[in-house]
Amino acid sequence: MNRPLRRIAFRVEYDGTDLHGWQAQPSGLPTVQLRLEEAIAGIIGEPVVVRGASRTDAGVHALDQLAAVSLTHPIRPGGLCKGVNRRLAPAIAIRDAREVPLDFNPRFANRGKVYRYRFYHGRMPRPLLDRYAWRVVQPFDRARIEQAALGFIGEHDFTSFAASDGGHRHAIREIRRMQVDESPGGVLELRVEGTGFLKHMVRNIAGTLIDIGRDRFPVDAVPEMLAARSRSVAGRTAPPHGLCLERMLIDSDAFGASAT
Repeated sequence: MNRPLRRIAFRVEYDGTDLHGWQAQPSGLPTVQLRLEEAIAGIIGEPVVVRGASRTDAGVHALDQLAAVSLTHPIRPGGLCKGVNRRLAPAIAIRDAREVPLDFNPRFANRGKVYRYRFYHGRMPRPLLDRYAWRVVQPFDRARIEQAALGFIGEHDFTSFAASDGGHRHAIREIRRMQVDESPGGVLELRVEGTGFLKHMVRNIAGTLIDIGRDRFPVDAVPEMLAARSRSVAGRTAPPHGLCLERMLIDSDAFGASAT
C-alpha cells in the first residue's frame, strides 16, 4: 500500500557526556542523530534520516534541540514519542512531536538560540556538579566577567571566537543577550542568546571571559579581540561538558502556536 509522505517534528533533550555530538559520523560512533535514526527505524521498519536545527559538539548537552523526520508510516506523533523513548538509552529523550509541512526544515525554523555555560571556582572535585559544570581551579572575578561580557552584544565578526576548522562562509553573527546568574551551590551560569553561532563560539567566549575574570586579559579587551579577527588573540576554549543548548526560539508559524 502506498502511503503519503509525512513530516514529523519533535524536540530532543540529551546528556551529551558519552555521545560524540549530534551529527551521525561515518565511523559509526554513538551520536544523537544516529541513535534517533536507529530508534525510529526500529519502529517503522525502514531507514530514516533525522535532521536537527543545531550540530552540538561531542560532550555538549541539550534541553531543547529541534529535529524532524520524514516517513510514510501511519504512527501518530504521540505514539512515535512513546515508542522512540522506549528504545533510546536514558541519555536521550524526545517530546512534543507534531505534524509539520513536508518542507519543514529545523535549521530554518528557529529565530535564535539560547546557550548556557555553567562553571564554578573550586579546588576539590564535586562529582554531582562536575558532569555538567566546569570546575575552574584558579579564582576569578565575577564582576570582571559580567563587565567584559557586554562587549559581545550586537552584530560582530566572530572570527576570533570560531574554530579554525568550522567551515563557515562568513563569521558575522549577532548576540542579543549575555547574562551571568548564580545557581545553588555557587555555580555561575553564562547565558548567551543569538541568531546563530559558529563552531566552538560559545565555548571560546566562555573560556575568554573566565580568562578575563582571572586578569589574564584587560576587562575591556573584547572589542579589540573582535576587531583582530584572529583566534590567536582570544582566550582558551572552555571544555564541552559545561555547555548546554538551553532553548530554541522557534518560528511559531512553522511549528505551532506553543512553539516558543
